[in-house]
Amino acid sequence: MIPVLGALFPVFGVVVIGLVLKRLDFPGSSFWPYADRLTYFVLFPALLIEKLAQAELNRPELIPMTLVLLLTIIIIASVIWLVKPFTGWSNAAYTSVLQGSIRPNTYVGLAGAAALFGPEGLAITAIAIASVIPLVNIISVLGFAHWLPRGTPSVSGVLRNIFTNPLIIGCIVGIVLNLTGVGLPLGTDRLIAIPGQAALPMGLLSVGAGLQIRALGKCIAPITVSSIAKLIALPGLAYGLCLLFPVEGLARGVVVLYASLPCSVSSYTLASELGGDKELIAGIITVQTLLAMITIPLLLGVTVL
Repeated sequence: MIPVLGALFPVFGVVVIGLVLKRLDFPGSSFWPYADRLTYFVLFPALLIEKLAQAELNRPELIPMTLVLLLTIIIIASVIWLVKPFTGWSNAAYTSVLQGSIRPNTYVGLAGAAALFGPEGLAITAIAIASVIPLVNIISVLGFAHWLPRGTPSVSGVLRNIFTNPLIIGCIVGIVLNLTGVGLPLGTDRLIAIPGQAALPMGLLSVGAGLQIRALGKCIAPITVSSIAKLIALPGLAYGLCLLFPVEGLARGVVVLYASLPCSVSSYTLASELGGDKELIAGIITVQTLLAMITIPLLLGVTVL
């Protein structure tokens, strides 16, 4: 437990620094939207390309690892979907509960993998991202289509959004460069590594700056349900499936870490675009990010490390 806390303390420490900087209005409110865009469209894709282009993609544990992650998300999403009639919550609120139960914060995941498992774990986590992001986006949009059909994008629109996602593009480019044997020749590995090195600190600062403390204490019941689903049930189920398949070693660590991540900040954007409950999803993101500082080390310490 202590080594896990020691490894993850800097990760969540940078998140807290981002929160403090935003509260102090430094370097200014106009800075953070541009920082978010730079991180999302440039820095993180560069990191993913660099790691995946040079990763060992023929590892036998990657297939069962991916299956465990996908199956876990499908099961949790199905349970959340089925219990909706018993909650009495509005349709708009429930789209936020669904998102809060399955969407992982990729920035925290990559930073945590780098801190805990090193470059090899970071590369495996990038592969997890490539498999999980399309699925959680599809499930989330299906929730909006079912409960808030007005304004929901078409199937082609959903697919376009997925495959124009900069993180997905980064994953695809890196995997193609790897499988074709092209790699990153002529110094391009060092070139792309420079912006990639800025991805994790900038991403974590942006996560902290995006937390909305004023949303705490509102909509307690749905926040509690989504947090239990995302921070306890999902990683617990993932660990159980790792024992069943089995998935062992570093791959199991990546599965449990990725399954235990708090809700992604991008959930707020999707709720804004499709008519979801923005205040609720802001509360879910904030509560889960703060709770994850406790639950992630605890879960990893008990199940993996």
